[in-house]
Amino acid sequence: MTEPTTIHVLQAFIEVDGFACAEEPIQCVSASDARAKARALKDKKAGIIAWSRTSVDPSLGEWSAPVVLARYGKIPEEFETGGGVD
Repeated sequence: MTEPTTIHVLQAFIEVDGFACAEEPIQCVSASDARAKARALKDKKAGIIAWSRTSVDPSLGEWSAPVVLARYGKIPEEFETGGGVD
């Protein structure tokens, strides 16, 4: 069995015509790295959410629920809990 893996992601949003639009997500090396990058960008973006997820069964591609590490500004509803849209 494959060892569980945890990913840490930073998702930034820019405002376009009054809507928060997702930029390309950024994979971070750790939870603290994701939090630090979120803090650094919070005044430069319309919104920022950083989250972590751990694989439950890597062989099946199953992941735990996202854990929100940091949240600033305007976040679209489908990103509110981290992990983006399915």
